[in-house]
Amino acid sequence: MPFTDAPGFRMYYEVHGDGYPLLLINGLGGDHTEWIFQLPEFSRHFQGIPFDNRGAGDSEAPPGPYSTAQMADDAAALLSFLGISRTHVLGFSMGGMIAQEVALRHPEFVDRLVLACTSPGGEGSVRPAFETVASFATSPESDPEEEFRRLIPFLYSDRYRCGHPEDIEEAVRRRLARPVSIPGHVSQMAAAMGHTAWERLSGIRTPTLVITGTDDRLVPPVNSQRIADRIPGATLVFLDGAPHRLFAENAEAFNREVLAFLFDERTDRRSPGPGHAGWDATPP
Repeated sequence: MPFTDAPGFRMYYEVHGDGYPLLLINGLGGDHTEWIFQLPEFSRHFQGIPFDNRGAGDSEAPPGPYSTAQMADDAAALLSFLGISRTHVLGFSMGGMIAQEVALRHPEFVDRLVLACTSPGGEGSVRPAFETVASFATSPESDPEEEFRRLIPFLYSDRYRCGHPEDIEEAVRRRLARPVSIPGHVSQMAAAMGHTAWERLSGIRTPTLVITGTDDRLVPPVNSQRIADRIPGATLVFLDGAPHRLFAENAEAFNREVLAFLFDERTDRRSPGPGHAGWDATPP
């Protein structure tokens, strides 16, 4: 199993494919297995690099609380360890917050940026309903399965939960295979709640895709609109009827939009171009 101590703790990562690098950053409590709906397709065109954030999956959980800036530095340390000087970056939910910080703190690494179902933090963010936030609270006596099942209505649409119960059970199984510790969950939650990139987003100069679902109950879609308005030249995509975990429930549409953006020459302001190591000029 591939690990590195480069960020200052034991971090788990994987590498899929041989193309141009694409770093995949998980949301709260998620791990590398969350990208099972993307990696088969993405690794045909890119070198997909999923990893486990501090406090989740097979990575260690150093003492918290954490910040998205700190976790962005973790991602940059992984890239340096792998000898990667430029990469596309895709972040989902809390991972999108981390991705914002990667682009702001380590712009030299970032070629194109994809921010999915995420928030700018600070004064520009719109918080979800109180019942949603309360559902993510946890306690030392919490049962991991009960905790995750309580979140499912905020992650998937009612239609999908009723029509695809086997997929929901598989998601539960994956989460229980690597349950997040209480300290890890609390520390990551602190990072997400404390994220404040709103005032600095205009400083992002890399081509950016902001994508969300119109029925996201966890991170209100207006946050994506505000991020796109803030980042110069950003592309905004709404997937009609899609929930927070659109990368799973609406995987085909999500993958199509992400790949179209990554291969769109009209937004190719800083792409490596032919001759760059790992360049794959074959569109999806």
